Amino acid sequence: MNTNAVRQSFKQFIFEYDATNLSVSDVTKDIARMLRLRYKTDAPRRPPRVILLGPPASSRTTQSKILSDTFGLVSVSPMDLLKAETQRNPGIAIKVKESLEKGEPIPDEFILRLVDARLRQSDCRVNGWVLDGFPENDTQINLLRAMRIKPSLVVIFE
Repeated sequence: MNTNAVRQSFKQFIFEYDATNLSVSDVTKDIARMLRLRYKTDAPRRPPRVILLGPPASSRTTQSKILSDTFGLVSVSPMDLLKAETQRNPGIAIKVKESLEKGEPIPDEFILRLVDARLRQSDCRVNGWVLDGFPENDTQINLLRAMRIKPSLVVIFE
């Protein structure tokens, strides 16, 4: 994951967080506090857009589910989108399987299309979303820029 590029692109929204010795509920409370702080003004409220990044086993998926349940946000996981797409489209399933067998990352062309389509759906626009583990590279960061997405909060678990 290219955290330096993420930091550069979303520097005004970053909340770096060391959750090493904290429970899942403590982490959730801290992230919820950060979201509430951002919405205490009298300005018109736009739906929260949260990006959670971090290595595997950093509890970002758990936090994504908890935040989506707590705030009514849509949990968007590129891997879940990809799994659903491979079940619907055997051609993509074959290409993804080939990439994984070669030890290569899954081609961005699949992930970018799925994330783009999902974030454009009405439930994401109306309710807001939690993006779990995306963006991971420059191409994915550029997609978010092209979509003119400005997150409310970016949390990087280390």
